[in-house]
Amino acid sequence: MHYCPSPWTYSRRLTREVIIGDPQQGGVAIGARHPVMKQSMLTCDTMDTAACVQQTLDLVAVGCQLVRITAPTVKDAANLQNVVAELRARGCQVPIVADIHFKPDAAMEAIKWVEKVRVNPGNYADTKKFAVKEYTEDAYAAELRRIDEKFSPLVIEARRLGRALRIGTNHGSLSDRIMNRYGDSPLGMVESALEFARICRQHDFHNFVFSMK
Repeated sequence: MHYCPSPWTYSRRLTREVIIGDPQQGGVAIGARHPVMKQSMLTCDTMDTAACVQQTLDLVAVGCQLVRITAPTVKDAANLQNVVAELRARGCQVPIVADIHFKPDAAMEAIKWVEKVRVNPGNYADTKKFAVKEYTEDAYAAELRRIDEKFSPLVIEARRLGRALRIGTNHGSLSDRIMNRYGDSPLGMVESALEFARICRQHDFHNFVFSMK
C-alpha cells in the first residue's frame, strides 16, 4: 500500500474542517481546502503573564496564526485565563492552544480559557514504566474503559464550550499497553490516536485533529 499516489509529486489530502475559536472573533478554520496555518510555541514560563503576552504578540506580528502555550500543571492552566484576558484586552484575537503533559485536571482547567487543547494519548491516562505484560482481551478492554473514563470529561466539555482538541501521539511516549500489543511501531502510534478519536466520536465530537511524530 502506498502512502501517497506518487513519490514525485505532491497532492493535498482532503480532510475534515476543524474550527479553532470563533471565526467572527479571530478564530481560524483548518483542514478541508483552507490554507495551512502557521503555529508556534512560547518559550517562557506560563506563570509569567507579561512574558506570555509579549511573546504571543511578537509571534502574531510575524504572521503566526495559532499560539501554543505549555500547561503542565493545574496552576499553569489556570493562569491561561490571565494571559488570554490580557491578549484580548490588547486587541489580539489569535487562538491559544494549551499543551497538556500528564495531568487530566490541567486539561479540564485549560479548556475553560483557550480555544484548543493538545493531549498526548501516551501519557494523558497512562503511565510509562517500560513494563512487559501480556494482556488478555478482557484485560485490554478494561484498560480501554479506564481511558474512556479519563478522557470523556474533557471531550464533553470541549463540545459544550465549542473548543477544539489536538490528539498528539509521540513515538517516544507510547504507553506500555500500546507497546506490548503493537510494539514501537507506526501502527502503535496510529492505534493510540484512534483510541482517543473513538471516544470523541462516541460523544458526537468531531472538532479534533491528529498530530504524530
